[in-house]
Amino acid sequence: MHSKLDLHKHITCEDLIVQLDQCHQESILNRYLGRCNKLKLAMNDCLQAEFDHNRKLHFEKAKEKRKKLEKAWEGMDE
Repeated sequence: MHSKLDLHKHITCEDLIVQLDQCHQESILNRYLGRCNKLKLAMNDCLQAEFDHNRKLHFEKAKEKRKKLEKAWEGMDE
């Protein structure tokens, strides 16, 4: 089970987070009887896709930074 998710950090999954919170607040039984499971699985998929996208962006930035460093190191050797 997820802790309380911040909507401003997960903009792409905001609607699913709100729907899941509403489902849980409607009745305590919804949570324990699995009536919100479809929403939870959809939210998990959305969060995973968001995580994968961010990881790819960070990897590309790190690659560029590494190239700049290696170029600077080459200049130091000469």
